[in-house]
Amino acid sequence: MQLTRKCHGCGQDIRKDEMIQYTSATGKTSYWFCKDCYEDKIARERFQIKVCQIFGIKMPGPLIWTQRKRLRDTYGYTDDAIVDCLEYIYNVEHAKMLKESLGLVNPKTMDKMKSWRAHQKAQASSIAAAIATTETKEYIVPIRENVKKKEEINLDDALLE
Repeated sequence: MQLTRKCHGCGQDIRKDEMIQYTSATGKTSYWFCKDCYEDKIARERFQIKVCQIFGIKMPGPLIWTQRKRLRDTYGYTDDAIVDCLEYIYNVEHAKMLKESLGLVNPKTMDKMKSWRAHQKAQASSIAAAIATTETKEYIVPIRENVKKKEEINLDDALLE
């Protein structure tokens, strides 16, 4: 009985109990990954889904993957940071989308996005603090007793007359 399995990502032989099975979204293919390669695969898949939602495309092209790799290697940005910056550019600043590209993601826009996000968090925490400090008052509403009761009319009796 074989005790190791080959990782689909890095190709190393790793013990079976340390491997994680990954099945594609369609369910047609199933692969075994080591922990690191599995986390990379999931991050890549999340990035792909978010980019497709933002640009309204089926699959990111090679340009987007190349730009993603450049942003990760050059600036050390994570996939989540890149996607957050894209959402900021197109949803907050309402930049016109000329081409499906990560070209607008740069240190300047990343700093703008981070300061905007910090402002949003500060605003949300101030609202939460204001809600927490508000006082609530209880009022007892008296029940009115001398309300005329409505007479119930039976429609069957009205038809018999």
